[in-house]
Amino acid sequence: MKIKKIKKILIANRGEIALRIIRTCKEMGIKTVVLCPNPGDEKNFLETTLADEYYFLEEDGVKGYLNMKKIVEIAKIAKADAIHPGYGFLAENWRFAQLCERNKIKFIGPNHNLLSKFEDKIEAKKIAKKIGIPTLPASDKPIMNKKQLAMWANKIKPPFILKAQKGGGGMGIRIIENKINLGELFAISLAVQRQMATAFADADFFLEKYLPEVRHIEFQILGDGKNAVHLGERDCTIQRRFQKLLEEAPSSFLDSKTREEMGVWAVKIIKELKYKGAATVEFLVDNDKNYYFMEVNPRIQVEHPVTEAITGIDIVEQQIRIAQGELLSFTQKDVHFNGYAIEARINAEDPQRDFQPTPGTIEKYFPSGGQGVFLHSFLHHGQEIYPYFDSLLAKVVATGKTRKEAINKLKRALDEIIIQGVDTTIPFFKLLLEDKEFIKGNFNTNFIEKNGIIKELMLKPYLKTKMKGKLVEEMNEEELADIVFHIYEKIKKVSGFSHTYVSKWLNSERLKMID
Repeated sequence: MKIKKIKKILIANRGEIALRIIRTCKEMGIKTVVLCPNPGDEKNFLETTLADEYYFLEEDGVKGYLNMKKIVEIAKIAKADAIHPGYGFLAENWRFAQLCERNKIKFIGPNHNLLSKFEDKIEAKKIAKKIGIPTLPASDKPIMNKKQLAMWANKIKPPFILKAQKGGGGMGIRIIENKINLGELFAISLAVQRQMATAFADADFFLEKYLPEVRHIEFQILGDGKNAVHLGERDCTIQRRFQKLLEEAPSSFLDSKTREEMGVWAVKIIKELKYKGAATVEFLVDNDKNYYFMEVNPRIQVEHPVTEAITGIDIVEQQIRIAQGELLSFTQKDVHFNGYAIEARINAEDPQRDFQPTPGTIEKYFPSGGQGVFLHSFLHHGQEIYPYFDSLLAKVVATGKTRKEAINKLKRALDEIIIQGVDTTIPFFKLLLEDKEFIKGNFNTNFIEKNGIIKELMLKPYLKTKMKGKLVEEMNEEELADIVFHIYEKIKKVSGFSHTYVSKWLNSERLKMID
Protein backbone atom coordinates (compact mmCIF):
# COMPACT_ATOMS: atom_id res chain seq x y z
CA MET A 1 0.00 0.00 0.00
CA LYS A 2 1.34 3.41 -1.00
CA ILE A 3 2.03 5.73 1.92
CA LYS A 4 1.85 9.48 1.41
CA LYS A 5 2.61 11.36 4.60
CA ILE A 6 0.06 13.97 5.60
CA LYS A 7 1.76 17.29 6.30
CA LYS A 8 -1.18 19.57 7.10
CA ILE A 9 -4.72 18.85 8.34
CA LEU A 10 -7.71 21.17 8.31
CA ILE A 11 -9.97 20.41 11.27
CA ALA A 12 -13.58 20.93 10.19
CA ASN A 13 -14.84 21.26 13.73
CA ARG A 14 -14.59 23.33 16.90
CA GLY A 15 -14.23 23.15 20.67
CA GLU A 16 -13.11 20.08 22.56
CA ILE A 17 -12.63 17.75 19.58
CA ALA A 18 -10.66 20.38 17.62
CA LEU A 19 -8.21 20.70 20.53
CA ARG A 20 -8.02 16.91 20.83
CA ILE A 21 -7.02 16.55 17.17
CA ILE A 22 -4.51 19.42 17.39
CA ARG A 23 -2.68 17.68 20.26
CA THR A 24 -2.15 14.47 18.31
CA CYS A 25 -1.13 16.37 15.16
CA LYS A 26 1.53 18.27 17.13
CA GLU A 27 2.94 15.01 18.47
CA MET A 28 3.06 13.63 14.92
CA GLY A 29 4.69 16.77 13.48
CA ILE A 30 1.63 17.63 11.38
CA LYS A 31 0.56 21.26 10.94
CA THR A 32 -3.05 22.17 11.67
CA VAL A 33 -5.60 24.60 10.24
CA VAL A 34 -8.79 25.49 12.12
CA LEU A 35 -11.92 27.49 11.44
CA CYS A 36 -13.59 30.45 13.14
CA PRO A 37 -17.00 31.92 12.28
CA ASN A 38 -16.13 35.63 11.99
CA PRO A 39 -13.38 38.16 12.82
CA GLY A 40 -13.67 39.04 16.49
CA ASP A 41 -14.84 35.55 17.49
CA GLU A 42 -11.31 34.24 18.12
CA LYS A 43 -11.44 34.62 21.92
CA ASN A 44 -14.30 32.09 22.04
CA PHE A 45 -12.53 29.60 19.80
CA LEU A 46 -9.41 28.50 21.69
CA GLU A 47 -8.34 26.32 18.76
CA THR A 48 -7.37 29.50 16.87
CA THR A 49 -4.62 30.03 19.47
CA LEU A 50 -3.29 26.46 19.44
CA ALA A 51 -3.40 25.66 15.71
CA ASP A 52 -0.76 26.77 13.20
CA GLU A 53 -3.29 28.69 11.08
CA TYR A 54 -6.93 29.70 11.19
CA TYR A 55 -9.38 31.02 8.64
CA PHE A 56 -12.73 32.75 8.95
CA LEU A 57 -15.86 31.05 7.65
CA GLU A 58 -17.53 34.49 7.44
CA GLU A 59 -20.85 33.02 8.50
CA ASP A 60 -22.65 33.21 11.83
CA GLY A 61 -22.95 30.29 14.23
CA VAL A 62 -23.14 26.79 12.81
CA LYS A 63 -23.74 27.71 9.17
CA GLY A 64 -20.10 27.93 8.22
CA TYR A 65 -19.28 24.55 9.74
CA LEU A 66 -21.91 23.01 7.45
CA ASN A 67 -20.76 24.83 4.32
CA MET A 68 -18.95 22.03 2.51
CA LYS A 69 -17.77 24.06 -0.46
CA LYS A 70 -16.40 26.85 1.73
CA ILE A 71 -14.49 24.39 3.95
CA VAL A 72 -12.93 22.63 0.95
CA GLU A 73 -12.07 26.02 -0.57
CA ILE A 74 -10.27 27.02 2.66
CA ALA A 75 -8.44 23.67 2.71
CA LYS A 76 -7.16 24.34 -0.81
CA ILE A 77 -6.08 27.90 0.07
CA ALA A 78 -4.27 26.59 3.17
CA LYS A 79 -2.75 23.75 1.09
CA ALA A 80 -4.02 21.15 3.55
CA ASP A 81 -3.49 17.51 2.55
CA ALA A 82 -6.43 16.24 4.58
CA ILE A 83 -9.56 17.20 6.47
CA HIS A 84 -10.47 15.71 9.84
CA PRO A 85 -14.22 16.14 10.47
CA GLY A 86 -14.18 15.17 14.17
CA TYR A 87 -17.69 14.22 15.31
CA GLY A 88 -20.98 15.96 14.56
CA PHE A 89 -21.25 18.59 11.80
CA LEU A 90 -20.14 16.91 8.54
CA ALA A 91 -18.43 13.85 10.04
CA GLU A 92 -20.96 11.37 8.61
CA ASN A 93 -21.90 13.30 5.48
CA TRP A 94 -21.05 11.19 2.44
CA ARG A 95 -21.46 14.19 0.13
CA PHE A 96 -18.74 16.04 2.04
CA ALA A 97 -16.43 13.02 1.86
CA GLN A 98 -17.10 12.80 -1.88
CA LEU A 99 -16.34 16.51 -2.34
CA CYS A 100 -13.00 16.03 -0.55
CA GLU A 101 -12.20 13.04 -2.76
CA ARG A 102 -13.01 15.01 -5.93
CA ASN A 103 -10.65 17.78 -4.83
CA LYS A 104 -7.87 15.29 -4.02
CA ILE A 105 -8.06 16.09 -0.30
CA LYS A 106 -7.96 13.12 2.06
CA PHE A 107 -11.10 12.75 4.15
CA ILE A 108 -10.00 11.23 7.46
CA GLY A 109 -12.70 8.62 7.64
CA PRO A 110 -14.28 5.99 5.36
CA ASN A 111 -15.00 6.64 1.70
CA HIS A 112 -18.25 8.25 0.66
CA ASN A 113 -19.82 4.96 -0.49
CA LEU A 114 -19.51 3.42 2.96
CA LEU A 115 -20.72 6.59 4.65
CA SER A 116 -23.80 6.48 2.45
CA LYS A 117 -24.50 2.88 3.48
CA PHE A 118 -24.16 3.54 7.20
CA GLU A 119 -26.33 6.67 7.02
CA ASP A 120 -29.20 4.36 6.12
CA LYS A 121 -30.05 2.31 9.23
CA ILE A 122 -32.15 -0.16 7.24
CA GLU A 123 -29.25 -0.81 4.86
CA ALA A 124 -26.82 -1.21 7.78
CA LYS A 125 -29.10 -3.80 9.40
CA LYS A 126 -29.31 -5.71 6.11
CA ILE A 127 -25.50 -5.85 5.92
CA ALA A 128 -25.28 -7.13 9.50
CA LYS A 129 -28.01 -9.72 8.92
CA LYS A 130 -26.32 -10.98 5.77
CA ILE A 131 -23.08 -11.54 7.69
CA GLY A 132 -24.97 -13.40 10.42
CA ILE A 133 -24.98 -10.84 13.25
CA PRO A 134 -28.15 -11.09 15.36
CA THR A 135 -30.59 -8.22 14.71
CA LEU A 136 -33.94 -7.21 16.19
CA PRO A 137 -37.12 -7.82 14.15
CA ALA A 138 -37.73 -4.76 11.97
CA SER A 139 -39.36 -3.63 8.73
CA ASP A 140 -37.03 -4.18 5.81
CA LYS A 141 -37.90 -0.90 4.10
CA PRO A 142 -39.33 2.51 5.04
CA ILE A 143 -43.01 2.70 6.00
CA MET A 144 -44.65 4.61 3.15
CA ASN A 145 -48.38 4.44 3.97
CA LYS A 146 -51.03 3.47 6.50
CA LYS A 147 -51.39 -0.05 5.08
CA GLN A 148 -47.68 -0.81 5.48
CA LEU A 149 -47.76 0.65 8.99
CA ALA A 150 -50.63 -1.69 9.95
CA MET A 151 -48.90 -4.72 8.41
CA TRP A 152 -45.59 -4.22 10.23
CA ALA A 153 -47.25 -3.23 13.51
CA ASN A 154 -49.20 -6.51 13.48
CA LYS A 155 -46.12 -8.48 12.49
CA ILE A 156 -43.67 -7.05 15.05
CA LYS A 157 -46.24 -6.31 17.80
CA PRO A 158 -45.67 -3.85 20.69
CA PRO A 159 -43.47 -2.82 22.24
CA PHE A 160 -41.79 -1.41 19.13
CA ILE A 161 -40.26 1.89 18.07
CA LEU A 162 -40.79 4.21 15.14
CA LYS A 163 -37.25 5.06 14.11
CA ALA A 164 -35.78 7.52 11.61
CA GLN A 165 -34.13 5.72 8.70
CA LYS A 166 -31.41 8.37 8.62
CA GLY A 167 -31.67 9.68 12.16
CA GLY A 168 -29.10 10.37 14.83
CA GLY A 169 -28.37 12.26 18.04
CA GLY A 170 -31.13 10.40 19.88
CA MET A 171 -33.80 12.15 17.80
CA GLY A 172 -36.40 10.62 15.50
CA ILE A 173 -37.37 7.80 17.89
CA ARG A 174 -40.82 7.14 19.35
CA ILE A 175 -41.64 4.18 21.59
CA ILE A 176 -44.98 2.39 21.29
CA GLU A 177 -45.22 0.27 24.44
CA ASN A 178 -48.80 -1.01 24.24
CA LYS A 179 -51.25 -1.94 21.54
CA ILE A 180 -53.16 1.10 20.21
CA ASN A 181 -55.62 1.55 17.37
CA LEU A 182 -54.31 2.17 13.88
CA GLY A 183 -55.64 5.73 13.70
CA GLU A 184 -53.73 6.74 16.83
CA LEU A 185 -50.59 4.98 15.63
CA PHE A 186 -50.84 6.70 12.25
CA ALA A 187 -51.22 10.11 13.95
CA ILE A 188 -48.09 9.42 16.04
CA SER A 189 -46.17 8.40 12.91
CA LEU A 190 -47.10 11.68 11.21
CA ALA A 191 -45.85 13.65 14.23
CA VAL A 192 -42.57 11.70 14.19
CA GLN A 193 -42.19 12.37 10.47
CA ARG A 194 -42.62 16.11 11.04
CA GLN A 195 -39.84 16.04 13.63
CA MET A 196 -37.62 14.00 11.30
CA ALA A 197 -38.20 16.39 8.42
CA THR A 198 -37.15 19.27 10.67
CA ALA A 199 -34.08 17.55 12.10
CA PHE A 200 -32.80 15.46 9.20
CA ALA A 201 -34.47 16.79 6.03
CA ASP A 202 -35.63 13.19 5.60
CA ALA A 203 -38.96 11.89 6.94
CA ASP A 204 -38.57 8.17 6.19
CA PHE A 205 -38.93 5.81 9.15
CA PHE A 206 -39.14 2.11 9.92
CA LEU A 207 -40.44 -0.11 12.71
CA GLU A 208 -38.15 -2.04 15.02
CA LYS A 209 -38.80 -4.23 18.06
CA TYR A 210 -38.23 -2.36 21.32
CA LEU A 211 -36.47 -3.94 24.28
CA PRO A 212 -37.30 -1.95 27.43
CA GLU A 213 -34.52 -3.30 29.65
CA VAL A 214 -31.25 -3.41 27.77
CA ARG A 215 -27.63 -2.32 27.87
CA HIS A 216 -26.20 -0.15 25.11
CA ILE A 217 -22.71 -1.50 24.41
CA GLU A 218 -20.43 -0.47 21.56
CA PHE A 219 -17.13 -1.86 20.30
CA GLN A 220 -14.36 0.47 19.14
CA ILE A 221 -12.91 -0.74 15.85
CA LEU A 222 -9.93 0.24 13.71
CA GLY A 223 -9.73 -0.99 10.13
CA ASP A 224 -7.14 -0.42 7.38
CA GLY A 225 -9.09 -1.94 4.48
CA LYS A 226 -7.44 -5.36 4.90
CA ASN A 227 -7.27 -5.99 8.61
CA ALA A 228 -9.34 -4.85 11.58
CA VAL A 229 -9.02 -5.02 15.35
CA HIS A 230 -11.31 -4.06 18.21
CA LEU A 231 -10.15 -2.05 21.20
CA GLY A 232 -12.74 -3.48 23.54
CA GLU A 233 -16.20 -2.29 24.43
CA ARG A 234 -17.68 0.79 26.04
CA ASP A 235 -20.84 0.61 28.10
CA CYS A 236 -23.00 3.60 27.11
CA THR A 237 -26.13 2.51 28.96
CA ILE A 238 -26.54 5.60 31.16
CA GLN A 239 -28.65 7.74 28.85
CA ARG A 240 -31.52 10.15 28.80
CA ARG A 241 -33.87 10.25 25.82
CA PHE A 242 -31.48 8.01 23.89
CA GLN A 243 -28.58 10.44 24.43
CA LYS A 244 -25.46 9.21 26.18
CA LEU A 245 -24.45 10.85 29.45
CA LEU A 246 -21.80 8.54 30.92
CA GLU A 247 -19.60 5.85 29.42
CA GLU A 248 -17.32 3.25 30.98
CA ALA A 249 -14.96 0.51 29.90
CA PRO A 250 -14.94 -2.37 30.24
CA SER A 251 -18.61 -3.17 30.81
CA SER A 252 -19.26 -4.64 34.26
CA PHE A 253 -22.20 -6.56 32.74
CA LEU A 254 -20.58 -8.65 30.01
CA ASP A 255 -19.00 -12.02 30.70
CA SER A 256 -15.86 -13.07 28.81
CA LYS A 257 -17.74 -15.38 26.42
CA THR A 258 -20.28 -12.74 25.36
CA ARG A 259 -17.56 -10.08 25.11
CA GLU A 260 -15.46 -12.29 22.81
CA GLU A 261 -18.42 -13.16 20.57
CA MET A 262 -19.49 -9.53 20.18
CA GLY A 263 -15.91 -8.44 19.46
CA VAL A 264 -15.60 -11.06 16.72
CA TRP A 265 -18.86 -9.91 15.07
CA ALA A 266 -17.84 -6.25 15.30
CA VAL A 267 -14.52 -6.95 13.58
CA LYS A 268 -16.21 -9.14 10.97
CA ILE A 269 -18.58 -6.45 9.66
CA ILE A 270 -15.71 -3.94 9.39
CA LYS A 271 -13.47 -6.44 7.55
CA GLU A 272 -16.32 -7.51 5.28
CA LEU A 273 -16.75 -3.92 4.09
CA LYS A 274 -12.99 -3.28 3.75
CA TYR A 275 -13.48 -0.32 6.07
CA LYS A 276 -10.68 2.21 6.56
CA GLY A 277 -10.60 4.29 9.73
CA ALA A 278 -12.14 4.32 13.20
CA ALA A 279 -15.70 3.15 13.81
CA THR A 280 -17.94 1.83 16.53
CA VAL A 281 -20.24 -1.14 16.11
CA GLU A 282 -23.17 -0.71 18.47
CA PHE A 283 -25.29 -3.39 20.14
CA LEU A 284 -28.24 -3.74 22.48
CA VAL A 285 -27.82 -6.47 25.10
CA ASP A 286 -30.76 -7.85 27.10
CA ASN A 287 -30.78 -9.19 30.67
CA ASP A 288 -30.00 -12.71 29.41
CA LYS A 289 -26.97 -11.37 27.52
CA ASN A 290 -28.58 -11.86 24.13
CA TYR A 291 -27.11 -9.17 21.88
CA TYR A 292 -28.44 -7.46 18.77
CA PHE A 293 -26.72 -5.26 16.18
CA MET A 294 -27.96 -1.68 16.25
CA GLU A 295 -25.76 0.40 13.93
CA VAL A 296 -22.25 1.39 12.86
CA ASN A 297 -21.00 4.88 13.67
CA PRO A 298 -18.38 5.61 10.97
CA ARG A 299 -16.42 8.29 12.83
CA ILE A 300 -14.61 9.01 16.05
CA GLN A 301 -16.98 9.05 19.02
CA VAL A 302 -17.30 11.64 21.77
CA GLU A 303 -16.43 8.92 24.30
CA HIS A 304 -13.26 7.63 22.59
CA PRO A 305 -10.96 8.77 25.48
CA VAL A 306 -12.43 5.99 27.66
CA THR A 307 -10.94 3.39 25.31
CA GLU A 308 -7.65 5.27 24.97
CA ALA A 309 -7.33 5.32 28.77
CA ILE A 310 -7.41 1.52 29.13
CA THR A 311 -5.55 0.55 25.94
CA GLY A 312 -2.94 3.31 25.60
CA ILE A 313 -3.79 3.56 21.89
CA ASP A 314 -4.27 7.05 20.40
CA ILE A 315 -7.33 6.61 18.19
CA VAL A 316 -6.88 9.95 16.40
CA GLU A 317 -3.29 9.00 15.54
CA GLN A 318 -4.51 5.70 14.09
CA GLN A 319 -7.14 7.53 12.02
CA ILE A 320 -4.43 9.73 10.51
CA ARG A 321 -2.03 6.84 9.86
CA ILE A 322 -4.74 4.81 8.11
CA ALA A 323 -5.76 7.87 6.05
CA GLN A 324 -2.20 8.30 4.77
CA GLY A 325 -2.09 4.68 3.62
CA GLU A 326 -0.50 2.84 6.54
CA LEU A 327 -1.61 -0.61 7.62
CA LEU A 328 -2.33 -1.31 11.27
CA SER A 329 0.97 -1.93 13.05
CA PHE A 330 -0.58 -4.28 15.61
CA THR A 331 -2.90 -7.29 15.73
CA GLN A 332 -5.72 -8.24 18.08
CA LYS A 333 -3.25 -10.13 20.28
CA ASP A 334 -1.23 -6.92 20.75
CA VAL A 335 -4.20 -5.04 22.24
CA HIS A 336 -4.03 -5.13 26.05
CA PHE A 337 -6.54 -3.75 28.52
CA ASN A 338 -5.49 -2.16 31.79
CA GLY A 339 -7.99 -1.37 34.54
CA TYR A 340 -11.18 0.64 34.23
CA ALA A 341 -12.13 4.06 32.88
CA ILE A 342 -15.31 6.08 33.25
CA GLU A 343 -16.32 9.34 31.57
CA ALA A 344 -18.88 11.99 32.54
CA ARG A 345 -20.09 14.41 29.87
CA ILE A 346 -20.35 17.85 31.43
CA ASN A 347 -22.99 19.70 29.43
CA ALA A 348 -24.31 23.25 29.70
CA GLU A 349 -27.71 21.92 30.67
CA ASP A 350 -29.85 22.34 33.76
CA PRO A 351 -30.81 18.89 35.12
CA GLN A 352 -33.34 20.55 37.44
CA ARG A 353 -35.20 21.90 34.40
CA ASP A 354 -35.43 18.74 32.32
CA PHE A 355 -31.85 19.21 31.07
CA GLN A 356 -32.67 22.45 29.29
CA PRO A 357 -29.58 23.93 27.53
CA THR A 358 -28.17 26.95 29.37
CA PRO A 359 -26.13 29.33 27.20
CA GLY A 360 -24.16 32.10 28.89
CA THR A 361 -20.63 33.22 29.77
CA ILE A 362 -18.11 31.30 31.88
CA GLU A 363 -17.45 33.54 34.88
CA LYS A 364 -15.11 31.18 36.72
CA TYR A 365 -13.35 28.00 35.63
CA PHE A 366 -11.02 25.64 37.43
CA PRO A 367 -10.22 22.24 35.86
CA SER A 368 -9.97 19.08 37.92
CA GLY A 369 -6.78 17.02 37.72
CA GLY A 370 -4.56 14.69 39.70
CA GLN A 371 -3.51 11.10 39.22
CA GLY A 372 -5.84 9.04 37.06
CA VAL A 373 -7.96 12.00 35.88
CA PHE A 374 -8.05 13.31 32.31
CA LEU A 375 -9.98 16.39 31.26
CA HIS A 376 -10.98 17.22 27.69
CA SER A 377 -12.37 20.73 27.41
CA PHE A 378 -12.14 24.08 25.61
CA LEU A 379 -13.27 26.23 28.53
CA HIS A 380 -11.57 29.33 29.88
CA HIS A 381 -12.61 32.41 31.83
CA GLY A 382 -14.91 34.61 29.72
CA GLN A 383 -15.78 31.79 27.30
CA GLU A 384 -19.12 32.40 25.61
CA ILE A 385 -21.39 29.33 25.54
CA TYR A 386 -23.59 29.71 22.49
CA PRO A 387 -27.17 28.41 22.19
CA TYR A 388 -26.67 27.13 18.64
CA PHE A 389 -23.72 24.77 19.22
CA ASP A 390 -24.01 21.47 21.08
CA SER A 391 -23.99 21.83 24.84
CA LEU A 392 -20.88 19.73 25.64
CA LEU A 393 -18.44 21.70 27.83
CA ALA A 394 -16.04 19.05 29.06
CA LYS A 395 -15.42 15.33 29.36
CA VAL A 396 -14.01 14.18 32.69
CA VAL A 397 -12.37 10.76 32.47
CA ALA A 398 -11.24 8.86 35.57
CA THR A 399 -9.24 5.63 35.63
CA GLY A 400 -8.52 3.01 38.25
CA LYS A 401 -7.40 -0.57 38.76
CA THR A 402 -11.01 -1.43 39.59
CA ARG A 403 -14.39 0.05 38.67
CA LYS A 404 -14.87 1.21 42.26
CA GLU A 405 -11.54 3.07 42.18
CA ALA A 406 -12.44 4.74 38.87
CA ILE A 407 -15.83 5.84 40.27
CA ASN A 408 -14.20 7.27 43.39
CA LYS A 409 -11.71 9.24 41.30
CA LEU A 410 -14.50 10.60 39.12
CA LYS A 411 -16.40 11.69 42.25
CA ARG A 412 -13.29 13.49 43.48
CA ALA A 413 -12.74 15.13 40.06
CA LEU A 414 -16.34 16.39 39.96
CA ASP A 415 -15.92 17.86 43.44
CA GLU A 416 -12.82 19.74 42.23
CA ILE A 417 -13.97 21.15 38.92
CA ILE A 418 -15.46 24.66 39.01
CA ILE A 419 -17.67 25.94 36.18
CA GLN A 420 -19.62 29.09 36.99
CA GLY A 421 -21.79 31.23 34.71
CA VAL A 422 -23.94 28.46 33.25
CA ASP A 423 -25.81 25.53 34.78
CA THR A 424 -24.18 22.15 34.17
CA THR A 425 -24.89 18.44 34.57
CA ILE A 426 -22.37 18.12 37.43
CA PRO A 427 -25.08 17.93 40.17
CA PHE A 428 -26.72 15.06 38.27
CA PHE A 429 -23.48 13.08 38.10
CA LYS A 430 -22.78 13.61 41.79
CA LEU A 431 -26.11 11.96 42.62
CA LEU A 432 -25.65 9.19 40.05
CA LEU A 433 -22.22 8.19 41.40
CA GLU A 434 -23.70 7.81 44.90
CA ASP A 435 -26.58 5.62 43.72
CA LYS A 436 -26.31 2.11 45.20
CA GLU A 437 -27.70 0.33 42.15
CA PHE A 438 -25.36 2.19 39.81
CA ILE A 439 -22.39 1.31 42.01
CA LYS A 440 -23.45 -2.36 41.92
CA GLY A 441 -23.72 -2.18 38.12
CA ASN A 442 -27.47 -2.80 38.11
CA PHE A 443 -28.80 -0.45 35.44
CA ASN A 444 -30.27 -0.31 31.94
CA THR A 445 -31.14 2.39 29.42
CA ASN A 446 -34.26 3.37 31.42
CA PHE A 447 -32.29 3.79 34.65
CA ILE A 448 -32.34 7.60 34.80
CA GLU A 449 -36.10 7.84 34.30
CA LYS A 450 -37.00 5.01 36.68
CA ASN A 451 -34.60 5.09 39.64
CA GLY A 452 -35.61 8.45 41.10
CA ILE A 453 -32.43 10.47 40.50
CA ILE A 454 -34.31 13.21 38.67
CA LYS A 455 -36.90 13.43 41.46
CA GLU A 456 -34.11 13.65 44.02
CA LEU A 457 -32.49 16.43 41.98
CA MET A 458 -35.73 18.38 41.97
CA LEU A 459 -35.71 18.42 45.78
CA LYS A 460 -32.31 20.14 45.83
CA PRO A 461 -32.14 23.95 46.28
CA TYR A 462 -32.71 25.50 42.86
CA LEU A 463 -30.05 27.86 41.51
CA LYS A 464 -31.64 30.40 39.18
CA THR A 465 -29.95 31.07 35.88
CA LYS A 466 -29.60 34.63 34.64
CA MET A 467 -30.26 35.53 31.03
CA LYS A 468 -28.89 38.90 29.99
CA GLY A 469 -29.20 40.19 33.53
CA LYS A 470 -32.79 39.03 34.00
CA LEU A 471 -34.01 35.88 35.71
CA VAL A 472 -35.96 33.51 33.49
CA GLU A 473 -38.52 33.22 36.29
CA GLU A 474 -39.09 36.97 36.11
CA MET A 475 -39.94 37.01 32.40
CA ASN A 476 -43.55 37.38 31.35
CA GLU A 477 -45.21 35.16 28.74
CA GLU A 478 -44.66 37.68 25.95
CA GLU A 479 -40.89 37.81 26.60
CA LEU A 480 -40.63 34.00 26.74
CA ALA A 481 -42.68 33.65 23.57
CA ASP A 482 -40.35 36.11 21.83
CA ILE A 483 -37.31 34.01 22.80
CA VAL A 484 -38.95 30.79 21.54
CA PHE A 485 -39.90 32.55 18.28
CA HIS A 486 -36.29 33.67 17.70
CA ILE A 487 -35.00 30.14 18.38
CA TYR A 488 -37.52 28.80 15.87
CA GLU A 489 -36.52 31.40 13.29
CA LYS A 490 -32.83 30.49 13.77
CA ILE A 491 -33.60 26.81 13.12
CA LYS A 492 -35.70 27.63 10.07
CA LYS A 493 -33.03 29.98 8.72
CA VAL A 494 -30.20 27.46 9.12
CA SER A 495 -32.03 24.33 8.00
CA GLY A 496 -34.36 26.00 5.52
CA PHE A 497 -36.61 22.96 6.01
CA SER A 498 -35.23 21.85 2.66
CA HIS A 499 -33.11 19.00 1.39
CA THR A 500 -29.92 20.92 2.12
CA TYR A 501 -27.75 18.88 4.48
CA VAL A 502 -28.22 19.82 8.12
CA SER A 503 -26.13 18.31 10.92
CA LYS A 504 -28.12 15.73 12.89
CA TRP A 505 -25.93 16.50 15.87
CA LEU A 506 -26.80 20.19 15.91
CA ASN A 507 -30.47 19.79 15.19
CA SER A 508 -30.84 17.40 18.12
CA GLU A 509 -29.53 20.23 20.31
CA ARG A 510 -31.89 22.80 18.80
CA LEU A 511 -34.90 20.54 19.16
CA LYS A 512 -33.98 19.98 22.82
CA MET A 513 -34.22 23.75 23.30
CA ILE A 514 -37.69 23.90 21.72
CA ASP A 515 -38.77 20.96 23.93
